[in-house]
Order: sequence, then structure tokens, then C-alpha cells
Amino acid sequence: MDIEKIKANVKSHLDEKRYAHVERVAKCAKRLAKIYGENEQDVEVSAYLHDIAKFFEFSRMLDLVKGKYPEVKDEMSHSTAVLHGFAGAEFVKNNYDIYGVDNEDILDGVRYHTIGSGNMSTLAKIVYLADAIEDGRNWEGVEKARKLAEENLDEAIKYEIDTKLEYLISKDNIIHPNIILFRNSLIYKK
Repeated sequence: MDIEKIKANVKSHLDEKRYAHVERVAKCAKRLAKIYGENEQDVEVSAYLHDIAKFFEFSRMLDLVKGKYPEVKDEMSHSTAVLHGFAGAEFVKNNYDIYGVDNEDILDGVRYHTIGSGNMSTLAKIVYLADAIEDGRNWEGVEKARKLAEENLDEAIKYEIDTKLEYLISKDNIIHPNIILFRNSLIYKK
């Protein structure tokens, strides 16, 4: 994996604002990798790739994920907010010659960075949380989540999920079942 080649390619798929977000996620993820003893390069690669499909056409996202993931087979999951992680993982996997990534933990970091999944690896959890707490984020409670992230990864994620669920409920939005599965897996491990 050539991180400079990955960065350049990711940058070609994103606008300036989104790429700046990706850089902040990578910086945060590397910091968390040090705390939790994860391979920093793998975490950085996953963080850089997490939004690669963010601006893909909806039809392209559907084509990339078609029949591969039960989490996105129904109409409820057919939004770019959910699909871009799954589409991104497939895109990266299909373009091994460009990205050099076949590590499933790295791909899970891309795949599940928006809705999580049960029994995620530490690497994937780090990317999920870094996406939510990078320095450009300013949701109510983000400072508490950042502090928790330095002490207990699972507790920080649980706090972020709880905050997200409150927000989604207050807006009467759909809640993807994976987020509940993810939260439950964090509690079950206790």
C-alpha cells in the first residue's frame, strides 16, 4: 500500500472541503491508533479511503453493492449516506491495482464508518469514531466524545451512538438496524 498514491487518488474523487475532512479523520484515527495499539498505517489507509465513494452517482453505488450486503438490500437503506461506505469498500477492493488493499479490517473501516456493525474490529471502530469526532465536527457533545475517546474506545462510540439516536428520533428519521446491532455488541462485550 502506497499511502501517497492512495491520498492522490482519493483527492481526485472528492472536492476540497470533503478531502479536508478526510485528512482530519486520518489525523484523528492515527492518534487513536497510537492509544489503542493498532497499526497506524492500516488505520490511516482506511481513514483516507472512508469517503472515496461519497460523490459517486447513486446508481453507481447501487451497482457496486448489488447483492453483496444484506445491510443495504432494502429500500430503507438506499440513501447515499448509508451506501457510500459499502460502495467505497467494493470500489477499493475492485481496484486493488490502484489501492493495494485487500485487508478486510481496512475495508470494514470504509464499509461501516456510517452505521457500524456488530463485532467490528478495533481498526474499524477507530475509523467510525474518528469520522464522528475529527476536529471539524461540532455536534452537541462532541467534546465529551473526544475526551472519552482517549480513555475508552467503546464507551466513546456508545456515547456517540446514543447522541446520534437521540438526534435521529427527534427528527423522526429512519434508524438503520446496524447502528442498534453495533451498540448492542458494545454492551454485550462488557
